[in-house]
Amino acid sequence: MTDSVRPVAAPQQERYTFDNGPMTLELRSVRTGLTDLGGGILRFDDGGVGEPWKLPYDELLYVISGTLQLHFDGETLTLAPGEVAAIPRGAEVVYEGAPGTTAFYALTPADWHIEYPNGL
Repeated sequence: MTDSVRPVAAPQQERYTFDNGPMTLELRSVRTGLTDLGGGILRFDDGGVGEPWKLPYDELLYVISGTLQLHFDGETLTLAPGEVAAIPRGAEVVYEGAPGTTAFYALTPADWHIEYPNGL
C-alpha cells in the first residue's frame, strides 16, 4: 500500500473543534486525505436546541449515546443510541440533543463550507 491510499486515524484536533450553539462539532476528517467525504463527532454536552439549518450537503447521523431529535417540517424524528438518520441536501433541520448526547456524522461533499459557509 502506498501512503496515499492507506487508512489513517482521525483523532480530535482542538483547531477543528467548534461550538455551534448548544452543540460541539469535532471535524475529524481534516488532513485524512479524503476529498469527498467529511465526518466527525457531534456532542450536546449540556443539551439544548440549535438554530434552523438548511443543509448544503447530504448527511448521515449515528447516535452513540443520549437522545437526538431532528425537527423538520413540523415533525420530529427522535433517535436513540444505535439508530441512524439520513438527511438529504436542502432539508431544513433543527438539531436537539439531551444532555450527554453524542453522535457520529458523515457528510458529502466535504468542502461544502467553501461555497456555502452559512448553509443554503
